[in-house]
Amino acid sequence: MLRAWRLAFRASIRYIPDMQLISPICRFFGQLSAACGQVLLLTVLTMAAVPIGQVRADAVGDWPEKRFSEIRLLAARAGTADSAQLLGGIEITTRPGWKTYWRAAGEAGLPPQFNWLSVENAQLPEILWPVPMRFVTDGLESYGYDDGVLLPFHIVPDDPTKPVRLHLQARYAVCLEICVPEQAELTLTVSPQATDSGPEAAAKLNRALQQVPRLQSGDATTDLPMMIESVALVETASSAMLVVTARSQTGFVAPDLF
Repeated sequence: MLRAWRLAFRASIRYIPDMQLISPICRFFGQLSAACGQVLLLTVLTMAAVPIGQVRADAVGDWPEKRFSEIRLLAARAGTADSAQLLGGIEITTRPGWKTYWRAAGEAGLPPQFNWLSVENAQLPEILWPVPMRFVTDGLESYGYDDGVLLPFHIVPDDPTKPVRLHLQARYAVCLEICVPEQAELTLTVSPQATDSGPEAAAKLNRALQQVPRLQSGDATTDLPMMIESVALVETASSAMLVVTARSQTGFVAPDLF
């Protein structure tokens, strides 16, 4: 039997004082965020585990030394050895207990910024985002990842017989009781042959991809394990409420909405 879950999310906009720490972080990121002014961004995601075929490691970048975190690029070949499809990832690891943020960081967070400086022998990859966690600090909500995150992306080489070269600029924040801005430039060359040299990296990419929500198609049926049945924005004179109705064949355990 399908079980329905209905969540009413009351949207609010809060202001954060111009604290000494926040101002330089805002200048560092070069844009307004929830910590610098006001923002309202609601995204409805449907979570589904999507196993991929056998993933074989291809390349792993070095760890630049950072004050409170490490960041690197890695890549793997998806499927069989003759497959041209590649998986890549941006891996951020923080000090124990620290966190970094999702693409919509919330009221008190700062979203990462990634800029492809150059990509040779492939189109610009689209960075994918695993489902985040919800953090509440002094009544302010933010969304992100505890102890780091691996953000996967697909790579399709223009010429499978030639290497793919990636050059990325990364700006992000890591937080404990305060937030610290970090930045790095990363490079990675992915050879055209799978080498099986890094099974740990390949397994990480596989797990990260399974945690990325999928867009629900318009012709979804009740045969799906879980689906979004309806989304409606209910507005009043003083507030707005996003009402989402979801259905699951197995029920929900601590459902959440981002």
